[in-house]
Amino acid sequence: MTIWIILAGIIAPAFFWIGYFYYKDQAQPEPFLKIGTAYLLGLLTAYACLQFYSLLPLLGIPYDPSVFMRDNRLLYLLYSIGITGLLEESFKLLPFILIIFRFKSFDEKTDGIIYASAIALGFASFENIEYLQYMEGWELFGRAFASPLTHCVFSSIWGYSLAVSRFKHSSLFKAVWQGLLLSAICHGLFNFLTTSASLRLAASILILLVWIWLILVLEKSQVKKHNHGVESV
Repeated sequence: MTIWIILAGIIAPAFFWIGYFYYKDQAQPEPFLKIGTAYLLGLLTAYACLQFYSLLPLLGIPYDPSVFMRDNRLLYLLYSIGITGLLEESFKLLPFILIIFRFKSFDEKTDGIIYASAIALGFASFENIEYLQYMEGWELFGRAFASPLTHCVFSSIWGYSLAVSRFKHSSLFKAVWQGLLLSAICHGLFNFLTTSASLRLAASILILLVWIWLILVLEKSQVKKHNHGVESV
């Protein structure tokens, strides 16, 4: 593995997107140590998820969904949502519930987005190391930056859902299954759409819509913090 793959797969995208979310959370930024911990948890869960994928054939489920891509697009869509989307989002969500939720710095709703995104970045970095060694040129750098973005956007759905339930003291179980199901559907649908040249525009629209929602949530939070600070003065 070359130094360029390491830089493209881990360092550059991770620093870029962590910097972006840190900037969006600048009114009350999370400790870098906590963000780094979430990132490392994402790396570990990606490795665990990869190992779990290798067990799928034991259950009669193909490890590689490409067998459905041409012959049965409906099965490929169901695989993308029910296996790829649900499995990967579930693995990312586990350390969030078991570890991140215990952080004292987790003290506002948008922290659900920030920490879920940090885990997703770690997950995407591990994925990139697996895939980028087979790519080169612009394709390599395109995936290096796009993959972390998509993972962050989809994981932000359940991250925010769980954070809202925590601070509103509502049902955590309901927040988990609703957030996880929605993120798995978006994740799987996006993967499905990107495999068809005629549907890639729909994939771009999907990611754009969720990205706009994410920005609006973060901007609304910044406005509330600013107004609260002005009132305090």
